[in-house]
Amino acid sequence: MVIDSAELENDEFGYSCYTIVAPAPPELTKPLLDIETAAGQTRAKIPAHVTVKGTLYAVTSLDGMIDEIRVVTARHEPFGLGTQGMELMGPDHSVIIGFQVNPSVQGLHDDLMTHIAPLGKPAYPDDPYRAHMSIVNQVGADGAAIAKGLLDDIDFGSELSISFIDLMGRDGPGWGGIWHRIERFELGSKCRSPASQRGGE
Repeated sequence: MVIDSAELENDEFGYSCYTIVAPAPPELTKPLLDIETAAGQTRAKIPAHVTVKGTLYAVTSLDGMIDEIRVVTARHEPFGLGTQGMELMGPDHSVIIGFQVNPSVQGLHDDLMTHIAPLGKPAYPDDPYRAHMSIVNQVGADGAAIAKGLLDDIDFGSELSISFIDLMGRDGPGWGGIWHRIERFELGSKCRSPASQRGGE
């Protein structure tokens, strides 16, 4: 079942919905943000990222979810997500890049699904998993065309290096809300200081 997450209200933890992502490398963040601006992106959007675990809501325990993610990421090493075979996908008025899923990102996704799924409700089906990066989300038809044109000039390199993932929470609705990084988790890290990982934008 698919729900419209745009109108979800904040829960007891202060967020309307959550997702787990691998941020794009810094050299891609600004040019992709420039595309969002040029295309007229107005819906709340996380800066360029690869979705590892899709949107969920009605979370029963935020601390519990953080603990589970910490356990999962400790047993997965950093990896590269190849950019060969990238293709445009997604609904009208959105520009989304799909990646070829490799065993490393698939394993991370599956592990998160096993341990996170019981703690919340999915906004849309997560399986079969497709690693993807939203360039713009729910813009006008003209904006989507602009984004596709500008995307041709972006060099993604041969692979994206994935060494950490972020738990993100949206404060407020789809239009007018803001996504915040709740906590960052380093892949393969056995020792973490939760206070030093939490927070940020």
